[in-house]
Amino acid sequence: MNQYQRPRSKFELAHDNFVFDEWPFYNMSRLISIYHRRLDAVLKPIGIDTPRWRVLSILGKRGTATVTQISDEAATMISTTAKIIRRMVAQELVSTSVSQKDARSIEVSLTPHGRQTLDIALRKVDTVAARAFMGIAEDDIDLMNKLTKQMYEQLEH
Repeated sequence: MNQYQRPRSKFELAHDNFVFDEWPFYNMSRLISIYHRRLDAVLKPIGIDTPRWRVLSILGKRGTATVTQISDEAATMISTTAKIIRRMVAQELVSTSVSQKDARSIEVSLTPHGRQTLDIALRKVDTVAARAFMGIAEDDIDLMNKLTKQMYEQLEH
């Protein structure tokens, strides 16, 4: 048994008692999939999709960020993030400039149109989140956040 292994359990695919729909990654994948479909449905009328929403929300929080910082926070590949940002520049949602601190980095900022789109998107996304969290105690949401952050950290390193 290496440092990442635990005693065999019903949560291992190869275990005799494995039940697929009780596997956390199966349920998380299904949750993320339906969440993105719901987001895309409410965001499409304002001209954005889930990846663009993610960039807008990161910039709304940070103000300005490099492509690398956005990629890291969004957990996407830099090339994918760069493509999303190019589309957003074409829509005048964001602007880009060479970083004053590091000429190898591109900084991304919200435009006034991007800020306006973010403000509208926040209200729409809130309705999706409210539906998802309906009837779930705040302590349970806090626990879910704690556990998923812990799992992310374990997989990242």
